[in-house]
Amino acid sequence: MDMKTAELALALASMAMQACLGLILLRRRLFRRFPVFVVYTFFAVISALLGLAVRNNYPVYLVFFWTTETIYSVLVFFSLQEIFRFVFRNFYGMRWFRLIFPGIGVLMIVIALLRVAFYPVQGATWRATIVISLEIAVGFLQMGIFCVFVLLVIFFRMYGQKYAFGIAFGFGIEAAGSLVVFLLRSEFGTKFDPIVRITPPIAYIIAVAVWLVTFLKKEPLQPTKNWDSAPTPEEMVYALKRHTRTVKGILGR
Repeated sequence: MDMKTAELALALASMAMQACLGLILLRRRLFRRFPVFVVYTFFAVISALLGLAVRNNYPVYLVFFWTTETIYSVLVFFSLQEIFRFVFRNFYGMRWFRLIFPGIGVLMIVIALLRVAFYPVQGATWRATIVISLEIAVGFLQMGIFCVFVLLVIFFRMYGQKYAFGIAFGFGIEAAGSLVVFLLRSEFGTKFDPIVRITPPIAYIIAVAVWLVTFLKKEPLQPTKNWDSAPTPEEMVYALKRHTRTVKGILGR
């Protein structure tokens, strides 16, 4: 099987899996809870179909690819914001907590712009350089939010967030594959082209598989009780102070 055949097979497999995921999301009636993620899912199916239709027309496909990649980046960002706000909505009464997600987003965009200015992508136009840099920023954002999400869930013992955790985990896997690709492309140009071409679809199929496993079963009723009884801002401040005292005690300060 040559590279083009393998890429086509992976594209068809991911599209079929994504379509199944979309049907499951509709069946679970999750549009109200995760509307951006549902839009992201169906956009992925439609864009994959259109991409297959124009794949043999290189000029058209090039414009189509960079346009859809930009839209993907926006949808991923707001999907992550969506699950972050859903899980930690009780904390949004605290102004500084509301600034965590947009603060990380702004930081990653600034890093991307600085990268464009000082480390242009080899063998790419300035437009491609901007999009690739934004992709790297979104990849770092996905990984960063996933890590922060996991740490906060563990810290405040907000276990049972099956759907939200599954979405974050899938985006984390997808980000890992994309970061490998775009970092290699930005540093070495087309030197590692075979790896660059095959890594994203494999990582994406794994991510979609995670989402399918996540949504195949209904979420237990118990997590809802946990959400309703999630820590209040006052309880969160108390917990932070308690852990700070513990750390100071360990350090002998």
